[in-house]
Amino acid sequence: NHYDVPSWAGKPPVGLHLDVLKGDKLIQKLMIDEKKCYLFGRNPDLNDFIIDHQSCSRVHAALVYHKHLQRAFLVDLGSTHGTYIGTIRLEQNKPTQLPVDSKFHFGASTRLYILRERPQKVASRQGDDAATEEVEGGLLGLPETETELDNLTEYNTAHNRRITMLGIPDEELKPPNRKQKNLSVKFNEEEDIINPEDVDPSIGRFRNLVHTAVIPNKKA
Repeated sequence: NHYDVPSWAGKPPVGLHLDVLKGDKLIQKLMIDEKKCYLFGRNPDLNDFIIDHQSCSRVHAALVYHKHLQRAFLVDLGSTHGTYIGTIRLEQNKPTQLPVDSKFHFGASTRLYILRERPQKVASRQGDDAATEEVEGGLLGLPETETELDNLTEYNTAHNRRITMLGIPDEELKPPNRKQKNLSVKFNEEEDIINPEDVDPSIGRFRNLVHTAVIPNKKA
């Protein structure tokens, strides 16, 4: 059940992921842009993604990214019930090219996997100049249709889930905001000065001396 990752394997581009469908419904997105190779199978200790179906082998297949061809390849690792791209069953232990938007599945499992790139609305808009930001519906990468919105939302969810798994607590990102709020409260309190004598007592004393000097002059 051990798979030797080929020498041509390399890290995929950022954002490469799989859409997982059950029937016609998108149920999950799996990020596959951090490793050269991802394993699929029933054994949770040996695989990156678990296929919970009796027709699937303990270590069923591998998805490998070719660093020179910049393409993904799917490899059936001698499974009993096969790995399929579309309706075509793969030859065992032979890397088969997996184009973007290709659909594949394992054994008799009804879960369908689709290879996807990073959502284009996000990638294409980030480097644009201000002059191109006024495109209707495409401002700052906003999706134009409800389908694109759902896709982008699911992608961001998968991406955020990966960040959470890295062990970065949300609290570490919040203290700067709390400090700014505390400072603003203290600053406002210091500005609420009603009596100037509390700041400079000499103001009050000098005023009293003036009144004392003026009164005798009026009597004379």
